[in-house]
Amino acid sequence: MNSRNRYTLLILSGVFIAPVLLAYLYLSQGWYQGGVTNKGTLLANTNYHTFNQANPAEQHWQLLTLLPSDCRQVCEDTLTAMQQTLLALGREQDRLVPVVFHEQQVDTKLEQHLSARRFEFEVANGATATALAPYNLVIVDPMGQWVMAYPLVEDKEQQILQAKDVLADLRKLLKLSRIG
Repeated sequence: MNSRNRYTLLILSGVFIAPVLLAYLYLSQGWYQGGVTNKGTLLANTNYHTFNQANPAEQHWQLLTLLPSDCRQVCEDTLTAMQQTLLALGREQDRLVPVVFHEQQVDTKLEQHLSARRFEFEVANGATATALAPYNLVIVDPMGQWVMAYPLVEDKEQQILQAKDVLADLRKLLKLSRIG
């Protein structure tokens, strides 16, 4: 009788301990790939206060880019992608403000052209320009927290794909967000 109880106890403890050990092994060996739905790179602990930069559009979601000193085809494609993303949001487009940071004086024609399309222009301080330099686009939440970034791309097809990724991420963020 005593050996039978011991056998039952071992079986019962094995039933409860084995899943825990298997889960630990599964996680510690890196076999688990978590479900990721965002297309951009998540940014942590980055906001306008970090760079001593004023928030150009408080209480609104923002899509940022840094305008180079010489706006060539890649730059124009980025601005077009921002405009198309804004239009593709449909009824949610009032919640997003496209913001173009620049370090030097911008061509007046370009500024007037984009201002007519609801773009905000801001002068970037050195820290903000340095932070934006490796990215093509950055999504900012209504509280000024930089949420997600997208790398620089040169090819037009890659920019189109990137714009689709930005749109998908923005739709998810706007759907989940009650502010802005």
